[in-house]
Amino acid sequence: MKALNKFFIIPAALMLTFAACEDEHTPVFELLKKAEFNSIQNSEVALDKSNITGKFPVITWNAANYNGAAVNYVVKLKNNKTGKEVLLGETTDTSLEIDNSVVNSLAAETGAFPGISSDYTISIVSEIVDYEHSDEGENTLDVKITPYDSKIETVSWNYAYVAVGYPDFNFEKSYLIGDPDGDGTYQGYVNIPDDATSFAVLDGKTFEVISQDNVLNPEINTGFVEIASDEDGNFSAGIQTTWGLIGSATSGAWDKDTKMDFDEATGIWTAISSFTAGEFKFRANSGWDINYGKGDEDFTLAPGGDNFVIEKAHAYIVKLNLVNAGKYTYSIEETEIELSSASLTIPGTFNDWNNKTEDFVITSEARDYVFSGVIYIPTESNEFKFYDDGTGAWIGIVGDIAEDGSFKIGEGDNIKVEKSGYYKLTVDQKKMTASVVATGWEIIGEACEFGWDKGIVMDYDPVTKLWSKTITVKDGQYKFRWAGGWDINFGGALNALTQDGDNLSITAGTYTFVLDPEAKTATVTAQ
Repeated sequence: MKALNKFFIIPAALMLTFAACEDEHTPVFELLKKAEFNSIQNSEVALDKSNITGKFPVITWNAANYNGAAVNYVVKLKNNKTGKEVLLGETTDTSLEIDNSVVNSLAAETGAFPGISSDYTISIVSEIVDYEHSDEGENTLDVKITPYDSKIETVSWNYAYVAVGYPDFNFEKSYLIGDPDGDGTYQGYVNIPDDATSFAVLDGKTFEVISQDNVLNPEINTGFVEIASDEDGNFSAGIQTTWGLIGSATSGAWDKDTKMDFDEATGIWTAISSFTAGEFKFRANSGWDINYGKGDEDFTLAPGGDNFVIEKAHAYIVKLNLVNAGKYTYSIEETEIELSSASLTIPGTFNDWNNKTEDFVITSEARDYVFSGVIYIPTESNEFKFYDDGTGAWIGIVGDIAEDGSFKIGEGDNIKVEKSGYYKLTVDQKKMTASVVATGWEIIGEACEFGWDKGIVMDYDPVTKLWSKTITVKDGQYKFRWAGGWDINFGGALNALTQDGDNLSITAGTYTFVLDPEAKTATVTAQ
């Protein structure tokens, strides 16, 4: 059969496109028209309580034209005074709708002051979708924005902002301290991050710097701390505090705090717990140096004030507000929320059956009735039970311990372990089951008996504080890890082990492994 010669005629425009593709520096598409803003309906926006949940004036523009290519638009907002620029939005449409609350937060990021009008420039950059090419817009928009700070809504006394890392200032992330007594001294609580080195205090009305001479001590002045001034106007930061409830109405009575949880976003401390009829107070760091009771007004606090009274036994949500510019408040309400205690203590023969100890504790981070933790039992032939701080219940073993360490729990007998050492304890109060399994540092890896699926627990010497084990391995890799999980694991080099380090290698044989987790070193000796 005779073959046909086939010829294709390629249009000149397509040939140019191919040529352009061969040169990575030459754009395939030509910008025929830049994006141009239309005038904005309201160029002066003052945000306040009445409109903070509303919409910012819609920003529109005429489309850019790149020979008909799909276009993406990046719209930015720049504070003309501070020079800081933030992203307003990104879209393939020719308009941008945005909530006032979002604009308010973005203005705070640029260093704007609440209640004070600032000049801003809105700019646009157009870019071809899925192509590395962009052109700035033909024009910009000028707007004035007055941001709003809801924190000052209820503050009728002199107040100041504490700006960590000043001159960076974000009023939404800054705490307020205040002078509610009108005596010229300021006080308040601030959450200071670990990497902070200094802070400045700014007057709440003029935003002038009142104090910028303080250098924080990262060992004591990070976390939730008090900021206060003396009569001479000198400001200083206090020690880190954590907060709890204590009293006859709480599960720990007057002996042990019911811990409160901290919300970094709001600065509020919260506890959800069952109360009996009785009394309680708020205190810091499980001590009496800093404690609060009843204030002069309803739901206010006073240092060292009288106890609060709980008349009805019930579960309550208790909130502690120490960030209201020096005038501290609390709230308490009944709840049907079902949460477990935060922890169970482990009283036993090894601690004289002390059910208030903080040294032998397992926790439930999710408060979902499932508890776990690792404890060290220091002596031989010991007995213990679980104690629920929230309910006051003693929990023992019902029946026998299975080979895997599991057993049923209830109003049962003491739980027994024959050897001293580290044990991983788990409790499921919904299923009424528990387990006790010897644990500690393990050797794990393809070189070991169970591969990467299960570790071989090493033996602990409480005198030398070393871990050791003699095992037979095959050619392969291995690591050291703690208590059956990967949160803590060592690899790298035996003389300088590191967290998450590379796998270690070994040849087949019988070896004695000795690990010093404190020094982060190990030895492996052939037998």
